[in-house]
Amino acid sequence: MNLFKKTLTLLTALVSMAVGARAATAYLIGDSTVSVYSSTYFPRMGWGQVFQNSFKSTLVVSDKALSGRSSKSFYDEGAWTPIKSALKSGDYVFIQFGHNDEKTATNLHTDPYTTYQQYLTIYINDARAKGAIPILVTPVERNSWSGGVVKATHGTYPAAMRALAASKGTPLIDLTAGSTAKYNSQGQTYTTYSIFMNLTAGQYPNYPSGNTDNTHFQQNGANIIASLVAGAVRSSSNAQLKVLAGYLK
Repeated sequence: MNLFKKTLTLLTALVSMAVGARAATAYLIGDSTVSVYSSTYFPRMGWGQVFQNSFKSTLVVSDKALSGRSSKSFYDEGAWTPIKSALKSGDYVFIQFGHNDEKTATNLHTDPYTTYQQYLTIYINDARAKGAIPILVTPVERNSWSGGVVKATHGTYPAAMRALAASKGTPLIDLTAGSTAKYNSQGQTYTTYSIFMNLTAGQYPNYPSGNTDNTHFQQNGANIIASLVAGAVRSSSNAQLKVLAGYLK
C-alpha cells in the first residue's frame, strides 16, 4: 500500500510538472497586416507570419488574424470563439484592429470611442477570464507621405486604443507610433519599395505585371514590423510584458 501511494504521488508530481512546463501560446488576432498568407501570395506576408522568429520554442505563436476583418466582424463572425475556448492561464493575446474598423460597411465599421472600444473590451475581458494576458497593439501605419514625412491615416482609432489600455490597465504596444518612426527613419523610397508590396513587373513570379499596395508588407517589411513589436516587448516597463520578454531570443 505504501509503495502504491508513493508511486501515485510520484506520478501526480510528474503530471503536474509536465503541465507546468507547457509552452505558453501567444495568439494574434487582427487583420490582413497581421495574418498568414500562402506561398501563392509571396512575397506578401503579415507581420504575425514571422513573429515566431523572435521567440524561443517555449512560446508558440499562433497567428489567427484574418484578412479584411475589423474588431467587430472578427467577433461577430465567430472567429474569436475557438480562440477563447483554447486559451489557458499564462497565454497571451495580441489584439491589433483598426484598418477595417475605419471602413463604412456596416459589418465592419466601429466608432473609435464607442463600439471600437466595446469590442476590444470583449477580447480583453474574455482573455483575462481565462487567465490569459491581453495586449493591445495600435494599428500599423500605412505608407502615406506628405511633405517628406509619413502621414497619419488611422484617425482617432490609435488614440482610442491608447485610452482604453490606460483605463483597463492593459499592456499596450504603440505600433502606430513605432511604424511611423521606422518609415520616417528609412525614407519614402526604401519604405515604399522594400517594406510595402510595391513591386516592379517581373520582380516576383506571383506578380508578373508588378503590384501597387501601400497597406500590406512584403517579406522584408513583415520582418521589420515583427521586430518592432518584439522590440517593444523587450523594452517595455510593463510587468506583464517583462514576463513575456523572457521568451524572446
